[in-house]
Amino acid sequence: MTVTANLHPTRFFFLNHGETDWDRDGRLAGRINAPVNDRGIAQARRAGEMLRGSGIGTICSSPQDRALMTAEIVAAHIHAPIVTIEGLRDCCFGSLDGALGGDWLDAWRHGVTPDGAESARNFLSRGVRAMNLALQRPGPVLIVAHPAIYVAFQRAAG
Repeated sequence: MTVTANLHPTRFFFLNHGETDWDRDGRLAGRINAPVNDRGIAQARRAGEMLRGSGIGTICSSPQDRALMTAEIVAAHIHAPIVTIEGLRDCCFGSLDGALGGDWLDAWRHGVTPDGAESARNFLSRGVRAMNLALQRPGPVLIVAHPAIYVAFQRAAG
C-alpha cells in the first residue's frame, strides 16, 4: 500500500509509548485507553534521562493515556511543553481492539477492514498528516505515539 502524503523535512525524535499490560500480553490495544505499567514508567524515565540536553523544543503526543503518560514523564526531564495531537491516536481496530495480532492483522494491512475499524489506508494517511502537524511546532520535536504511527512515517519516508 502506498501513502501519497509527503513528510515535512525536519529533524525530530520519535518515542513509542511505554509498555502497557496489553503490550506485554501481545494484544493490540488500539483505541482502548491502556495506561503504562511499571516497566513502561521506567522506560519513560530512562528516555527522559537520555533526551536531557537534546534541545527538544516541543513534545507532541497522542492524547491516549499510554502516550500522554509517557510524554509527561519525559517532559519532567527535558522541560519542554506538551501538545496533544488527535491524529496521533492509535489505529481503531473496531471489534478487534484488544485482540491478539494474527491473520486478521495481516488481512487488515492488505485492505480487509474489521467491523467498526479504520482502514489501513486511512490510518496511514492520518498518521502522516498528524506527523506533519507535529513537525510544524518549534523543534526539534519529540513525537510520543504508537508503533503504528511510526509505521505510517516509515512508509511515507520510503
